[in-house]
Amino acid sequence: MPIPPTDSRPPHLPRDPYGQVIERTKAMVSDPVAQRLAAALNLNILNITWEDTGRFYGSAVGPNISDMTIQVQHRDPRTGDYQLHLMPVIRHPNFADVTADIPLENFFVRVGNEDGQSLRRVALSEVLGNLRNYLHDPDSWEGRLNSLLAQRDSHVLVSAQAAFLPIPQEGSATFNPVLFNYQSRPGDPAVLTILATREGTSITVIDNQRDTVEAGPVWGQRLFFNRNGERASFTGQRLTDFAAQAQASGQRDPDLAAGGEGMNLVLLIQVPLKQRAPVRPMGGIGMMDNLSMAAPLPAPSLESSRGRSDVESAVIGSGPVEGPFTEIDGLPIERDPDYPIRVTVQFYKATSNGVVSEADLAEIRQQIDRVYAEADYVGSLVVDGPSDRPTEHDGPHQEPADWWQRFWERQRRWFPQGEEP
Repeated sequence: MPIPPTDSRPPHLPRDPYGQVIERTKAMVSDPVAQRLAAALNLNILNITWEDTGRFYGSAVGPNISDMTIQVQHRDPRTGDYQLHLMPVIRHPNFADVTADIPLENFFVRVGNEDGQSLRRVALSEVLGNLRNYLHDPDSWEGRLNSLLAQRDSHVLVSAQAAFLPIPQEGSATFNPVLFNYQSRPGDPAVLTILATREGTSITVIDNQRDTVEAGPVWGQRLFFNRNGERASFTGQRLTDFAAQAQASGQRDPDLAAGGEGMNLVLLIQVPLKQRAPVRPMGGIGMMDNLSMAAPLPAPSLESSRGRSDVESAVIGSGPVEGPFTEIDGLPIERDPDYPIRVTVQFYKATSNGVVSEADLAEIRQQIDRVYAEADYVGSLVVDGPSDRPTEHDGPHQEPADWWQRFWERQRRWFPQGEEP
């Protein structure tokens, strides 16, 4: 009996065009042309940023430090596996961390989303001073305290950055800002976050344990939108596509009618909290021992294959609900007045190929400069030495010699083997 021929061709694998958009976008951090253009404006292109409320002088470590990433999780249709991708961010260099002291009274957020009400604009100081009024479940905060304001809060510590999302024409991106705080531990958070977008404000504590990523080894707690007590990931859409859809549907969007200003804006606000069992001052230099925070992750160079930039503003929204939103998690939190509130101002951009032009970067630099122009003081609390800035943290300012050893000892104690954050 003749043996039928064997088909030696590889099995057909489905194409993954959006995966290619993601790869091109995240490769921006290793594009030498983009990095050179950014450096000319004293900016860096990074995929992990340092957003700290307290750092030691001349050090990468400190008594209250956080690492921030923008993460896109994508299911590879060829394997069915989820892959985690860190998106590029353009900002001042991590180490020096040039920041601005801006009056708290300058900041406003939209609220109402947390309990299904119409959005309204309130001062950030009002939210901080009457936090229970802006929680879906006020009883999730154990105890009788109502305010997270401190006497030092005449000013907040501010940095600004542009964050890029992989968005093709007529497409969208689903993403989460992710925060890892080096002092937080399960049941004893060192910071509370307030995430404000055009759709409202979402409040949660950072314990490095809840809402962790489902793919990849990167640490961190995903931040979500609070839709009436349910959590949803964030979405990004090109401004031109959003405007075209609004026109086609005949619906009037008030933000669009006002010129689209702020539709790509996100405020990531960190409020330092007292810990029940404070650790000795320490910190970290990155989310993982094998990730360099000062240098981008390696990726293929795009210098020889750069196309044309298609960068534009991304309208930030939210996707379908994914489960309950956790606010204070039944904890008796209290403000730590030793540290300032930190506000990270993010301008989101859409790109399909990770190419940024000189004009793109000049616009980003102008947007960052406009934020810093509102400040009463601009400089580095890390490399400029002692100052009388209202955002200077209290307590020791010198790095202890054994911080890294003690950090890992605590991690092993807080997160048993197999339960890393």
